[in-house]
Amino acid sequence: MRRTTRAVTAAAFAAGVGLVAAAPAQAMEIYDISNATRLAEGAAVEGTYTVSCTAGTNIFVSLNVTQRVSEGRIANGSYFKQWVCEGGEVELDYQAVAFNMAFDEGPAVLSGFIQECQTEFCGTGTNLPLQVIEITD
Repeated sequence: MRRTTRAVTAAAFAAGVGLVAAAPAQAMEIYDISNATRLAEGAAVEGTYTVSCTAGTNIFVSLNVTQRVSEGRIANGSYFKQWVCEGGEVELDYQAVAFNMAFDEGPAVLSGFIQECQTEFCGTGTNLPLQVIEITD
């Protein structure tokens, strides 16, 4: 009976240690997403955003820009970036190339996704709330 108790205790301890080791990194955050500037007469747009993250983690950011242009048609473009975080805050540029229609000046919607991964564990990530930005020349 004593050996069984020790074995169960050791197994429970080992499982607990495994759970602690696999815990996700501290929460990352993306914020201060800027308005966008048109490039090449609307063939693309660019702006900036800020991310705070944990040093040594891999960060994945995906942003989508969607805009209603003439006669209900939709211009859209996307951006993706992956890098290893050095810790703290970093300001980065985004550039989204238009897929089917050129972007116009005016309001657009920016949506996206961010995920932070440790070497052995990737969390589920976070969908960003829709954000209205202004596209200018």
